[in-house]
Amino acid sequence: MLIKMKDLNVINYLNKNNIEIPKNIKISTVDIPSYENKSQRIKEVKDQQKHANMKFTFSNPDYSGLGDKFTWAESCIIISYNYGEIYSTNISTSTGKGSIARFAIDDYYKPIKKFIEKLKDHFDTLDLRTQEFIDSPSHYDRLFFEGSGLGWQGKSSMMLSPSIGPWQLIGNLYVEMKFETPVAKSYSCGNCNMCQISCPTGALDNEYKIDSRKCISYWLQSPEIIPHEIRTKIANRFYGCDDCLTSCPPGQNKFISLKQTKEVDLEKIINMDKDNLISKFEWFYVPQRNADYLKRNAIIALANNPDENSHELFIKLLDSDSDIIRLYSIWALWRIGMLDKVNEESFIKKEVSSDVKKEFERLKK
Repeated sequence: MLIKMKDLNVINYLNKNNIEIPKNIKISTVDIPSYENKSQRIKEVKDQQKHANMKFTFSNPDYSGLGDKFTWAESCIIISYNYGEIYSTNISTSTGKGSIARFAIDDYYKPIKKFIEKLKDHFDTLDLRTQEFIDSPSHYDRLFFEGSGLGWQGKSSMMLSPSIGPWQLIGNLYVEMKFETPVAKSYSCGNCNMCQISCPTGALDNEYKIDSRKCISYWLQSPEIIPHEIRTKIANRFYGCDDCLTSCPPGQNKFISLKQTKEVDLEKIINMDKDNLISKFEWFYVPQRNADYLKRNAIIALANNPDENSHELFIKLLDSDSDIIRLYSIWALWRIGMLDKVNEESFIKKEVSSDVKKEFERLKK
């Protein structure tokens, strides 16, 4: 085909074909075969157990970290969506209120999915094969990012770009068309370690590698029992932690307004119908789509930031039919210094969960 005779600049190509690149999207390309392979890097993190029990790209590193997945592909288009222009902060100081990390305030994957779908439709009209990967366990999304010239890996392990910092999502589209390879660029964090300093748990003590066992965002999405030392560090976070993002100098937005705060009423979250709660935050990753895990997060956040009625709610929750809710309600009462409000004899007698009993026994010592 004529289009394969000469490597094309992807931006010029899209302009000529009247495919508009949205304002907050940047694109670049890498040549395929790329000989890029990050499988060993993923395995090293897994071998060191720093992935905790996270599945995702750790499930099959040999495939997720492999750049050359398809023999028919001639290029991979890397798409970066900048969602950082949010004129609000996730900081909440009101009692009884919880915060949502900026990266989770909305479903920011929608714009990047829409754009990639438009690209796919175009190449389909040319009978050219494509394969996209967007937030997929089958593909390490930052695999080609540095080679594409769009940015670099920061010490937080996040992908950074000039003037955007870490506030971006990445998509990859393999395509059966040859595009020119971008000029290599050299970026670096230099001596900056603001992300490491700002991390409340030390999950970034080793630069460029995140220890998920200490990461608050990981635990707020995990079905496992959250360690006690992590619970207090969660503070009033309901979902996500982005201290390493907000502290990153290239991504700091001078237009953020402290008057526009995205906060949630934690008691309302705890009392909300489960189906409605999942629907309200449909873009969140929630284990097994079980709303009890979101309510768990809210209980922890409320225990760390209680109001005058919180203890009454926690006592009421001890009658929940959910082991998860009862376990964290016991801890919440301990956290606010009111575990003595629980009648030990009657509680132990009616409690059926061994995990909840163990939690109570541990806390009453």
